[in-house]
Amino acid sequence: MLKQIVVWTLLLIGSVVPLVGQSNQRIDELLSQAQARLDSASYLLMVSAGIVDESSDPLDAFEAAVVAGYLAKSSQPEDPVSIEVLSFLIMKTQKIPGGIGWMLFPGTRSAYRELAFHEVVNTSAGPTRIVAGDEVVRTLNGAVALKGGLE
Repeated sequence: MLKQIVVWTLLLIGSVVPLVGQSNQRIDELLSQAQARLDSASYLLMVSAGIVDESSDPLDAFEAAVVAGYLAKSSQPEDPVSIEVLSFLIMKTQKIPGGIGWMLFPGTRSAYRELAFHEVVNTSAGPTRIVAGDEVVRTLNGAVALKGGLE
């Protein structure tokens, strides 16, 4: 139990470093969302990966994610984020190497399975579960820690 507390504390502290420069207002907005929106989640993930500038707004980040093929063209900025879409966004933006399933079929389902295998995502309600804003941040933190361990 103590080991888990120490690990989670270190993960949270270590993950704050890349987020320090980001707008507190944007992160507070995401954290307050009971159902994370695609534009807010895209902003956090795209800025953390250096794909869009911190001065961009969430709509710009969302549009960049659609253009890059990270989100479906039919997606809308206000759409809620499912755990499998979040997994795909994270795998793509953070350039996390995956297993054979991810290499052969790099889609939302295989991204979800990959992060579930590494225990980065909560699998309690399946891949279509809608995530809250705070879970987007926690999942990104876990993925960044995973990426560091894989390199």
